[in-house]
Parts: sequence; C-alpha cells; structure tokens
Amino acid sequence: MNSETRRNATLLAVLCAAQFVLIIDVVIVNVAVPAIQADLGIAPRSLQLTGVAYTVTFGSLLILAGRLGDLYGRRPLLVLGLALFMAASLGCALAETGWQLFAARAAQGVGAALVSPNALALLVGSYRDDRERNWALGIWAAVASAGAVAGQLLGGVLTETVGWRGIFLVNLPIGVVAIALLLRVVPAAAGTTAAAPDGVRGGRLDVAGAALLTALLAGVSLLLADPFDLPAAGLTAVAVGLAAVTVALVRTERRHSDPVVPGFLLRTRPVLVANASLLLSAGALGATLYVATLVMQTSMGYGPLQTGLGFAPITVIVLLVSPRAGALIERFGAPWLLVAGAALGVAGTALLAATASVADDYWTGVFPGLALLAIGSGLSYAPTFALATTVPAEQQGRASGLINTAQEIGAAAGLATLGALAAATATGGALVDPVIGYGAAAALLAVAGLFALTLLSRHGAGGSRNTTGMTRSVLDS
Repeated sequence: MNSETRRNATLLAVLCAAQFVLIIDVVIVNVAVPAIQADLGIAPRSLQLTGVAYTVTFGSLLILAGRLGDLYGRRPLLVLGLALFMAASLGCALAETGWQLFAARAAQGVGAALVSPNALALLVGSYRDDRERNWALGIWAAVASAGAVAGQLLGGVLTETVGWRGIFLVNLPIGVVAIALLLRVVPAAAGTTAAAPDGVRGGRLDVAGAALLTALLAGVSLLLADPFDLPAAGLTAVAVGLAAVTVALVRTERRHSDPVVPGFLLRTRPVLVANASLLLSAGALGATLYVATLVMQTSMGYGPLQTGLGFAPITVIVLLVSPRAGALIERFGAPWLLVAGAALGVAGTALLAATASVADDYWTGVFPGLALLAIGSGLSYAPTFALATTVPAEQQGRASGLINTAQEIGAAAGLATLGALAAATATGGALVDPVIGYGAAAALLAVAGLFALTLLSRHGAGGSRNTTGMTRSVLDS
C-alpha cells in the first residue's frame, strides 16, 4: 500500500466517522424525548424543538458552508465545524432548561453544516481513479444511511443505560480524534480548488444570495416542522414571507456573476435527478422510521432499549450493502441502481403497510419490510452521491452542500407531512395510522424511481459532448 493509498484510507475513515456522528444526531434524540421532557420539564408542544433546532440550522447552512469550503479551503472549515459541534454537544449534556438545550442543539447544527458538505467534497476530490472514488462513495453512503438508522439504536441503548445526557457526551472523544487526524492527513490548502490561472483564488462569496438562501431553507424547515403550533393565519403569513424571499433570491442570483447556487447545477440532469431522488427517498425513510418507532413502542409495547435494538439488524444490512453498491456502479451504472433501490423500497414499505394491522411482533410486522427498505437504501445512496457530485472540482463544495440539503430537507418534509397525515388518520387513541404512513412512503419512493428512469436514456442522462469522464463512469452500464 503506497503513501497516497494509506492517506486516503485514513482520510476516508476520519470523514466517515465525522459524518456518522452528524447523521446520528439528527435522530438520536427521538427515543430520548420522554426522558428529556421528564428531566427538564419541557412543555409538550415545545418538544419538537429538541430535533428541529438541530435540523433547521444544519439543513439551511449546508450550501453556504460548501461554498465557503470552495473559496477558503476544506481543512479550516472541517476543524472549526468539529470544534463547534463538540462544544455544543457538551452544552447539550450540561443543559438545565429546555431553552438551553434548544440553543445548544442549534449550535450543533451550525457545526455539522460546516463539516458535512466539505467532508464529502474533500472525499470526492481525493480520489483520482473513478473505480476507487465509487468504492469510497459506497463506504460514505453506508455510513450516512446507516447513521440514520443507528441513531435509533444508540439513542435507546444510551438513554436506558447511562441517561439521555450520554447521547451528547459520546460525541466528544470522536470529535477529538477526528480533529487530530484531520490536521495530520489533510494539507492546509486542501480543497482550495477555485483558483484562477495566475494562482489567485477565483470567485467571491455571494453574501446577499447566501443570506437569502439560508433564510429560505430555514423558513421552509420551520414551516414543515411547525414547532410553535401556529394557527392557519400564521402559517399563511410565513408561507407568503417565504415566497417573497424566493423572489428576492432569484433576482439576486440572476444579477450576480458568481451565484451561491449556479444555474448549471440545477440544469445538469444527473445532479438534478440525484437531488430530487434523495429528497423523496429521505422523506420516505424518515417517515417510515418514525412510524415504525411509534408502532414498536405503542402497539407492540417495547421500551426504549428494545425499540433501539430493533434497528440493529437493519443497520447491519445497510452497512453490508452500501459498500458493494459503489462497486456495482461500474458494472450496471448509477441509474439502474437507483431504480432497483427505489423498487425494493416500495416493496418494503408496501409490505410494512400490509402487515401493520395483522402482525403484532417485530419479526413479522416490522423486520421484513424494514429489511427490504434497508437493502434498497443501501443500493441507492452511493450512486446518488456519485451522480450529485459529477461537477468540476471548483464546484464540489456547492454540489455537496446541495445534495446534503436535499437529504435534510427531504427528511424534515417527510416527517412533517407523512407523519402528520398518519397522525390525522389515526383512530381509537392510536398515535398514527401505520398503513397510511407506510403507504405514503411507498408512493414517495415510487416517484423517486420514476425520476431515476429518466437517466436510463444515454441521450437524456449524459449525452452532452462535454460530459466528464467521471459522469460517464457513473452513468454507463
């Protein structure tokens, strides 16, 4: 193993560990919410802020953070983000009131946003060989998708064994090791690819566009979650305000020479399809895990630890399948893997819906459907990230921020809309109607599969004469 291979292997391990912690923290509090409420005396209608405070700041800052990495380098953004995330995690663990916890969770989200897109962009840019890059993206995807499921497991185990504060303290040693290794293996100038021919770093930050985009994404996230239980008039006012911000953003971006989200990113079909597919599949996955958690804790009578352990085999499935998906890109092409992943996801959620009213234990009513969904997710994530990052090196940060934003907004939208739909249709004192929740998730995954089908035509997928070698490597079958 040569020095470059060793460095890349270490870098991959560090970046994946950091991403794993960030994704886990999106869902790790789900199982701990009752314990947090009892300890801090948080009002029931404010409980959502435990999760929303993190996801809103995380999701709304990803594109801006990726652009900052394009302009000023990946390493300083990664180190700063991890340090902030660790400090905020300690703040969460030491919180004595609900609002202290919410503020610390928001700060966690800021740190996570600085890390996630720059970690992905650095990973993609570190591999010159397409085959090795796809393999690395398979590992990255395994960690990212498994983190969404493993958070349920770790949340249950830590809450029941050491208490809810332990779910935040576990971040500290991982962060310390990650920072030390990053400083060792990542050159100080890593990622500063937006350079002009004379060596002067090209491009400048679109401050107005970045501010408007951040405000728009934060507003959308808050509107979807509605943690303040706004009346219809309040929701309408927020929606009108967001429409005004959208108009201002479009006008600003059209006039700027280097917009924070350049139009070509949204016009490039592989990038557009990857983002649309992940938006839908993340929403379906988030809603499905939420409904499954409630079903296990209510209908099946499982405690936090039992519920968390129920996601252990699902996590293993994702970890086994995703790395292999990276290698399968070379053989079948990314579009076919996206279609296969969506089809398995539809089968899994449909099976969950079919067994929800007749099965009363985990192994017959939850595991089979979640296993199919896990296999589908494992097949889908690596090709999704591969397609989303088929852009020039100087645009990697923005592209990485965009795909991560699609994942976060999709998860929030799925939980807000599908979760609300499942709750609204519930009867007999049930918290959700699982058939409706699972069925709606299946519909989202079906639409994601239809998006992927549009890439199966070579002309539509990447027929441009300017298609890059990396793009061809993930599109060709």
